[in-house]
Amino acid sequence: MKVGIVGCGVMGSAMARIIKDHEEVFLYTRHPDNIKDLAKEKGVTLCASFEEIGNSCDVVILAVKPKDLEEVAEELDPVLEKGVFLLSILVGTSLSRLRSLFSNPKVFRLLPNIPLLCGMGLIGVADEDEALIEDKTKVDQVLKVLGTTVWLDERLMNPFAALTGSSPAFIYLIIEAMIQAGITVGFKNGEAKELVLRTIEGSVALLRHTGAEVSEARNAVSSPGGTTIAGLNEMERLSVRHGVISGILQTLEKGKEMEG
Repeated sequence: MKVGIVGCGVMGSAMARIIKDHEEVFLYTRHPDNIKDLAKEKGVTLCASFEEIGNSCDVVILAVKPKDLEEVAEELDPVLEKGVFLLSILVGTSLSRLRSLFSNPKVFRLLPNIPLLCGMGLIGVADEDEALIEDKTKVDQVLKVLGTTVWLDERLMNPFAALTGSSPAFIYLIIEAMIQAGITVGFKNGEAKELVLRTIEGSVALLRHTGAEVSEARNAVSSPGGTTIAGLNEMERLSVRHGVISGILQTLEKGKEMEG
């Protein structure tokens, strides 16, 4: 399959580097100097125009900035043949908005998160009744090397973005705090980081292995009158749980504002 990527910022370039090992990739960007190294890699072709992308590709991933959407659509839509797949990763841009600008391709709205950089992303795809099974299969084929595809009713796309797209930053904040605590009690930075990361990896693996509810797993570590429950009580006193929930909900509200 021939996959085009229009816009080669962080996310577009990352997708290109992974997909190129499995499909033939064509790139178009108005700033080719920024991707000189990527353009030299095997399986990647740098295109000089939208027309070249349109003539070459079965699937086009749209990864431009939302503010540039109308300008790009005006040039890109006429050169895309009927039946070409257009996969948009533009934040805050609904399917109806995309379809008002692109009349030729089959349009899909995607929301990927940053772990796709290592092939472990979650990619939400707006699911509509008229999407054919074979079309969904083709989308899944392109995206499977980036992580796990989750088909969603479009009304859940913003909640999906808040829970999975922004949450890596929240998780990193928690990891950073745990590392700082480790340094405070005497570990070197590198030692504390490795201990924290391995603890988190092991905790997630144990949850998956046992299938236990999260509260059940937490209680299993919390002996009556012990050290863990003392730490949990202090975190509850400082509203750590409330802060995490509020952060995700505030992210959702900002997403709705951007789409509005």
